[in-house]
Amino acid sequence: MNAFEKQLKTKILKAVEYNLSAYTQSLCLQVFQKGEKLAELDLGRSYKYYDLASLTKPLFTVSTFMRYNDEKRLTPEDRIQKLLEWWPHKSTRIKEVLSHHAGLAWWYPFFEMLDKKDSTIKKREEVRLFFENLKLGSKKKSVYSDLDFILLGFVMEAAEEHSLLQIWGNTSRPWGLKSLHFNAENKPTYKRTDYAPTEKCPWRKKVLQGEVHDDNTWAMGGVSTHAGLFGSLEDVSAWGLLLREALKNKAGSALASHETAKLFCKRQVPRSVGDWALGFTLPSQKDSTAGHHFSPSSVGHTGFTGTSFWYDPKRDLLVTILANRVYPTRENVKFRTLRPLIHDFIVESL
Repeated sequence: MNAFEKQLKTKILKAVEYNLSAYTQSLCLQVFQKGEKLAELDLGRSYKYYDLASLTKPLFTVSTFMRYNDEKRLTPEDRIQKLLEWWPHKSTRIKEVLSHHAGLAWWYPFFEMLDKKDSTIKKREEVRLFFENLKLGSKKKSVYSDLDFILLGFVMEAAEEHSLLQIWGNTSRPWGLKSLHFNAENKPTYKRTDYAPTEKCPWRKKVLQGEVHDDNTWAMGGVSTHAGLFGSLEDVSAWGLLLREALKNKAGSALASHETAKLFCKRQVPRSVGDWALGFTLPSQKDSTAGHHFSPSSVGHTGFTGTSFWYDPKRDLLVTILANRVYPTRENVKFRTLRPLIHDFIVESL
């Protein structure tokens, strides 16, 4: 353990008064600056794979739309109706949905509506019918929404005429990051004990381990565009470094071209409306999950289970955190105060 890692570990443990379990059972993180690893810490119990939760949004969905932009298949300016004739709102553009500014509600309990015995195809058709009759709300504020990204999944299926699982393969194959995976039909790809446990689910009547925590994704068969990915700390960081390469205009990034990466990481709405680029969140002026020191040009995302990545191009600094803060219950909310502190500790220790 190097001096930076020792200092960072001491600060984290002091912040939680040496009782990490009150915040999360498992916490691992990596820090990169200028593409070089500065620190790797594994606190609490170690696991190979974590439920990445909403990191699925940037890793899968945003990555796919960046690919479409590079392929000139679709651009953020295109209207949803270009591919989804059944979508009832003619003016809705892809960029509005990516930036959570299209007027969709934040969530809907599909898991209460869907028959778990139905096929994935039938369940997706029921979800599609829900969207076909969806009314939009106000656009005065960006509203972080799972519905936005579920809708984008239908756009992706129409664009490629493949299943979401096949589209994931098309998008992720060039990266070579083998640990990133969906557990289709909620069947763990690897041994259950290799996965960090999440919640003792009140309606599934068990501790979830190797099955996606997100209720709606589970009900839809384990694969979605808003949640469902599992993976290792190393591969989430490796994806972040691919984004860095594209933003730094490094030749041959397997993720996206420099122009596309810049476009997708550019602010899309005024600060008074929200803090969103195209699928990436930006540091908020108050209570940012990136803490107090990341520059305004930083991009990142969080996941409900305790996962996050943040990249600051000004400092050329990447921080990836994976945890299972929802174990054994989602009511464990102390982690929300710890995460920004970790980012502050990192910057202050550099």
